[in-house]
Amino acid sequence: MLFFSMEKQKSLIQTTESKKKRVFILKLVIYLILFLGAKFIPEIQEYLIKYPSINSIHRAILFLLGGNILISLGRIITARIYLRKTVDEKVHGNFLIGITWISNILNSMVFVIALMLAFDIRPLEFLTSLTIVAAAIAILTKDYVNNIINGLIIMFTDQFSLGDTIKIGENTGVIEDITLLNVVIKKEDGYKTIIPNNLVLGVQVTNYSRLDHRKVDFQMDMPFPTKFKLTQIEGILVENFEKRIKKKEVANIKIVLVAIQKEVYSIKVSLESSLTDETKIKSELQQYLLDLLNEN
Repeated sequence: MLFFSMEKQKSLIQTTESKKKRVFILKLVIYLILFLGAKFIPEIQEYLIKYPSINSIHRAILFLLGGNILISLGRIITARIYLRKTVDEKVHGNFLIGITWISNILNSMVFVIALMLAFDIRPLEFLTSLTIVAAAIAILTKDYVNNIINGLIIMFTDQFSLGDTIKIGENTGVIEDITLLNVVIKKEDGYKTIIPNNLVLGVQVTNYSRLDHRKVDFQMDMPFPTKFKLTQIEGILVENFEKRIKKKEVANIKIVLVAIQKEVYSIKVSLESSLTDETKIKSELQQYLLDLLNEN
């Protein structure tokens, strides 16, 4: 089931990448038409010379398309190398999200420069004149910048990925999206929680999807008088789960005294269960404890 899910995820990613390749080819064709037309067709050359404003817009469009094509080419090559390396491994969707966000940031910068060229503004001189303003903006947006950096760290690490069930602080749910500013998780009740990236990297995060075993706790009351000691109950459970312990499906069986009351005492039984057999192991544990009560 896990293998099928991984293959399905990889197939969806490959389909998306194929669409991006077709868009890339279309942009390349438009760029070549505009570039070669202005280079080799005299009528177009004369028209651009006659109308300087149109020439500026033409130059800006060429810059925008050229920059976008180079960025897209880098992204496509990186994604292709990554998908080839992960033929027999789990696809780490965060990596592709990361390079997509980086390409979006670069494309935004190219767009701003292209806009300046369209209005005959020299980008270097303009940016130099805004140095003090840029410094002030950097100070005011410090938290946002930190969030963006942390977002990129999350995207390019393999701590968790889209679809993983995680616990961040008191919030537990499935990761639905990872952006430059936050992580979106969907809880069991259907509500979505948006958690800033700074908080994600600043607190303890448990990834339940990467665990081999999950802890199972069960609390019950034993009546007085009882013929079983805590060590005896633990020994009986170890004996009943002997086959599963050998197969490493059950581990770390422990009995803890929780409370002593007038007619009963409360105990908590805990063990580590394999994820695939968790439901069966819970049922077996409950049945063994019921048998102990009946025998008592």
